[in-house]
Amino acid sequence: MAAVLLVGAALGAAANATAAPASPAAPERAAADAPSAVITLGDSYSSGLGAGGYLDDCDRTPQAWNNLIFGSSVTDRTLLACSGAAIAEVSQQVRQLAGIPGAGDRLITVTVGGNDAGFADELVNCLVSFLSCTRREAELTVLISSLHQPLVQLYDSVQAAAPGDEVIVGGYPMLVPDPAVRSDCSALTGLLSNSERLMIRRLGVLLNDVIDAAAAEAGVESASDEVAAVFDGHEACANDPGDWLYGLKISWAAGTEPTSATTATAEQRWEVASEFVRDSFHPTVNGQAAYAVAFEEAWAAR
Repeated sequence: MAAVLLVGAALGAAANATAAPASPAAPERAAADAPSAVITLGDSYSSGLGAGGYLDDCDRTPQAWNNLIFGSSVTDRTLLACSGAAIAEVSQQVRQLAGIPGAGDRLITVTVGGNDAGFADELVNCLVSFLSCTRREAELTVLISSLHQPLVQLYDSVQAAAPGDEVIVGGYPMLVPDPAVRSDCSALTGLLSNSERLMIRRLGVLLNDVIDAAAAEAGVESASDEVAAVFDGHEACANDPGDWLYGLKISWAAGTEPTSATTATAEQRWEVASEFVRDSFHPTVNGQAAYAVAFEEAWAAR
């Protein structure tokens, strides 16, 4: 059997600590303060990837934040988000828009753009390449900036499909911490340099800014600031309970594990790409609760 390991300074750091801190708690809102229903569109950051207990190929799970937001005040929930979804796929009537039932005083949420920006591929590139991935920052900046108009068109389409509902779009947490604030990250050390971590954060800020600008042009609310704020200090770092985003998880064949990230051979490092566990750099169960808090805050502030 393959031994699932979490990459650290040594590739055997334990995924689970014995005692987990309390997850972020959202206030239980009165029914009058909550929407009549919650409908969630988007990608893996909305489908629940990272929380486990997946029900289908879209990685939808009962532990997704869609099923947590507003607690018992909301009983009507529709989870349409799908892992891997890009802007075009969310926009297609046959994919997600067509699944929006009826119309009314509801909350419709959208998280999308990360796949269009190629974040997953770029993270793999940063993690397994012996060359610094910072050389691609200018190209990625242009790519992310180009998402503005497609996002505006998507947000307009969501509003047209659900007139009378409140649309709140969400950005993404910073995936890794600022090395000046949290430098000792066993789930990143040896795989991401400080300059690469700072680039990932700059590109994350840019993507959230593009989402915010598109939301403003389309006339919908954005929860990007709330998402970034609630995850601040809980980015992927050590794969401990204080992290609300998983770091890198790798599956090595039994008996072939390198003793450290820095001593892995080129062949083993490229094997990371093919064995990249889908939960990596996605919200944990606590992270799902954090997303619920962020969107509740955006709903209350609208």
